Amino acid sequence: MARNFRGEDDGKRVVDHEGNEVGTVELTGDSDEYADMKSAPGITKGIKEMLGWGSDDDSGRLHGEHVEEVTDEEVRLREPQERRE
Repeated sequence: MARNFRGEDDGKRVVDHEGNEVGTVELTGDSDEYADMKSAPGITKGIKEMLGWGSDDDSGRLHGEHVEEVTDEEVRLREPQERRE
């Protein structure tokens, strides 16, 4: 990720590498290395595993290392490692 999360990222959609919505950024402070994320219904097991969440978790931390880019409207996740190999 090119920069840390900022307060202005609150409420942005979180999408996977294919553009599917997987959640929403919540509770971001200025210059944080992670943000809290509330997952959307139907978030896949693979995305949860990539984020380090348990299979029953529906919210957790989103770390910068999982993010490909942050735009004005969304936070796009990196492609899961096992798919890139």
